[in-house]
Amino acid sequence: MRKTRMELAKGTRRLSLFDDLWTKQDGRCAICGEAIPRGRFDVPHATIWKKTRPTFDHIRPRAKGGGDAPANVQLAHARCNRRKGDSWKPNG
Repeated sequence: MRKTRMELAKGTRRLSLFDDLWTKQDGRCAICGEAIPRGRFDVPHATIWKKTRPTFDHIRPRAKGGGDAPANVQLAHARCNRRKGDSWKPNG
């Protein structure tokens, strides 16, 4: 099945956002601060990849009114993102 131009553009934007966040965060999880493997073969086993793979984490969760704007997204390990869930407290 062929992807539409819109789907291809969305995929390109996601990669660009990933690369921007990767550089900004120096390849580290925004929650725990440990290094995030960039690719599946940077870790020795698929189970480790499943837990440590990079995910997009919403700083202010969508469930609490946060959007998908780049300023509201950070990279985090899958396990850290799952642990955080939709917990969020406003500053101030």
